[in-house]
Amino acid sequence: MSGKDPDDKQRSTLLSRALRAVRAIRKVKPRALAAALGLSLRGYQNFEAGGGQLNIEHVKAFAQANDADPFGILAAVQIGKPEFAAWVAQNKAMIAFMITLEEFVDNTGEAMVRLETTTWVSAYREMFKGLSEKALAAQAQDAAWLAENAPRVGLGGALPATSGPEGDETDGEGDDGGEDETGDAPDPPGEKS
Repeated sequence: MSGKDPDDKQRSTLLSRALRAVRAIRKVKPRALAAALGLSLRGYQNFEAGGGQLNIEHVKAFAQANDADPFGILAAVQIGKPEFAAWVAQNKAMIAFMITLEEFVDNTGEAMVRLETTTWVSAYREMFKGLSEKALAAQAQDAAWLAENAPRVGLGGALPATSGPEGDETDGEGDDGGEDETGDAPDPPGEKS
């Protein structure tokens, strides 16, 4: 019998998927993460499975142990896109966002109340459109370079896609959040062994 309401259950599921997505790309073992969080292995498995209340200190310790972005993990849960946590683990995009937000608050202060919601939305959309264009251009440039140069090392034909994972393809059934028989993390979202 669970005392969680549907929103809590959804957040727990999203948190679990975000944590697993990060751990899958970082390849840190659950035992090492349990030690980093000051938990038993069973306690860590419960945390990774989304058990209990969201513990921000555990998310921060998890991110530090995985060299990931804790704000990326929290944002992934909030926006309902657990794969986002893995996508920003390397570049620390949400840490950078929070630092620049702090700079904005320090520079602007109370004057920000004079900005209408539509001004914020317009500015965010413009910023994210520019970032999207840069990311997609870099992805296309990388793919073109690989396609052009792969024959130099004896690779021809189609190369694996250079895009990030499209989402978690598992249904979560039968997954207790622990190690598999090899002690490894599950495959990253969108990848199969």
